[in-house]
Amino acid sequence: MCLVHTAHAQSDIANLTATDGIINPLDTIKTDSTIIAEVAPLDIGQTRGLFITTPDGDMQLRILGSVRYLVVYDGLINANKNGFNTYEIPIKGNEKPIPNYFNGLDQTRIGFEITRKTSKGNVFIRLESDFAGLNGFRIRHAYGQFGNFLFGQTWSLFSHINALPATVDFASPTSNVITRTPQIRYSFKPFKKQINLQVALEYLIPNLTTSDSIKPEVVQLIPNLTFRLNKIFNWGSAQLSSIVPTLSARNSNAELIVKRGWGISGSTVINSWKKGTWYVQAVAGKGINTYFNELSGAGLDVSISPSGKVQLNTAFGFYVSYEHYWVSSIYSNLTYGWVKVDDYSSANGTTYKSGQTMRLNTFWDITEGAKVGAEIIWGAKRNHDHAYGEAFRANLLFYYDF
Repeated sequence: MCLVHTAHAQSDIANLTATDGIINPLDTIKTDSTIIAEVAPLDIGQTRGLFITTPDGDMQLRILGSVRYLVVYDGLINANKNGFNTYEIPIKGNEKPIPNYFNGLDQTRIGFEITRKTSKGNVFIRLESDFAGLNGFRIRHAYGQFGNFLFGQTWSLFSHINALPATVDFASPTSNVITRTPQIRYSFKPFKKQINLQVALEYLIPNLTTSDSIKPEVVQLIPNLTFRLNKIFNWGSAQLSSIVPTLSARNSNAELIVKRGWGISGSTVINSWKKGTWYVQAVAGKGINTYFNELSGAGLDVSISPSGKVQLNTAFGFYVSYEHYWVSSIYSNLTYGWVKVDDYSSANGTTYKSGQTMRLNTFWDITEGAKVGAEIIWGAKRNHDHAYGEAFRANLLFYYDF
């Protein structure tokens, strides 16, 4: 199965052509329709990189990379410079109104792809990393694929990569669910091959905040079960995903607590008039907050009261984005995103309740592989006690994919 981001990757896929009489190393990617190419807006182009092919043409190595230089100007002091999310916005009165400037290369990427022909089909392996981890190095993708099976870490089926607008910021629109998970996946095309269907068992430890007197040991008792349906149309594409997460922990009395949640997300990409594209996504669920890029690590999956009562928090969110190409090499998008969390252990307390952002991005394709992007972000958050905060950020990104 092949998924391609509508506005930004079509030119890359169109360049996957064979040369008459010559073994083209790209042919193994082009002709293998089972290879998954879920292309995010700023991913390294499918035709970029150094391609090395064995003399017999049975194995191909692709070495790919991208040098990315980020410039950030903040209106307030926010710890995370690679990603702007509303959860980290300080409440008015607690903020540090000190404008500050930052440069970083954490978004720089390096990767390898191996395609090996066998008598029963191609074996495909992908390894890609960047330097945005806690200790600098971070694995983005590490998986192998054979036929309809995939094993390893890549985008969760609950993620909607093909419905993302391009943003300089790592966090992308508020309410998006772009999570990479270790998984076992099976893909096929039922309904006369008109719709792509994928099923996966995914591993992702839930995140929760507890009182000082309660120290549960959080485990994943069984994998999260995810499903995804998608279809490409003449006017764009549509996607529907669902998830059944199982959140489990052992309390101080060695009792096993198991809670099952649910989640559903839908998105669409609509090719509009005058070189425009609309991106829309909506998501809702219970016990799925870890999957929100905005809320990952915030401890909002589960509410545990001082008395020990356990409940899964419910979350809702959506974003809408319009993208327009001014000329073939310059395009802009305007994106609004909103997310809300019901925290049952502190409905009137100081915990996060909702957040919203407005993002304006413009990208210029300077030459093949080289691009510059500019972004302005305004964001605001509100707690359950109605306390409010807002922040502003401006970003620049210069990069070259080799």
